[in-house]
Amino acid sequence: MAKKVVYHSDKGGVGKTTTATNQASMLKNRGITVAILKTDRNADVLSWREKRIANGLTDIPVFEAYGNDVAKEIMQLDKFFSVVLVDCAGHDSTEFRSAASVADILLTCVKPSSAFERETLTTLSETINKARIHNPKLVARVVMTRVKPNKLSDAVSLHNELCSDEAFVQPLKTRISEIDCFEAACNEGAGVHDLLRASSLGKAKAQIELLSQEIGII
Repeated sequence: MAKKVVYHSDKGGVGKTTTATNQASMLKNRGITVAILKTDRNADVLSWREKRIANGLTDIPVFEAYGNDVAKEIMQLDKFFSVVLVDCAGHDSTEFRSAASVADILLTCVKPSSAFERETLTTLSETINKARIHNPKLVARVVMTRVKPNKLSDAVSLHNELCSDEAFVQPLKTRISEIDCFEAACNEGAGVHDLLRASSLGKAKAQIELLSQEIGII
């Protein structure tokens, strides 16, 4: 059975797709069979895959499903891959709720320096707690993304705030920094684990690996 990981937030631009594609690249480079399921109607992940193939990198399959068909597609992919990464839109949706009904892990990405993003976590926590009623095995965690080096205090503050109330989705220890090579890799259809050299490449790779270890997919 595959590990089924859903990436979600209640706001766009938080680094969901960037994190998912970088994790997919890392898994592929470790010889782990991985697929991405696209449930957002924009073409970002399809474009990423096209660039990946054009640049001679090992293909990572990208599938699509929408509406209530998402859960069925996840369970179909479960038969063929070790890890299925589900990229949802930056808002509540039928696709997200369908994915959450069968997922093992739900990662909600948030940029801790953004008040707009932090404010979504109360409603999102309520939605996820309802999803757990129908899928009690679901493990949901907040992953802080696009963390700026000069804004670490915001990450610490949010971590402490979430830990202070068990009604909130709890935070992971691993944080994903605002590092240029994450985006630069994605622009080439790659992940940081496909790159040979780049500024802060070792740090970027380590963060993706630590995140993957913490959620148990490696």
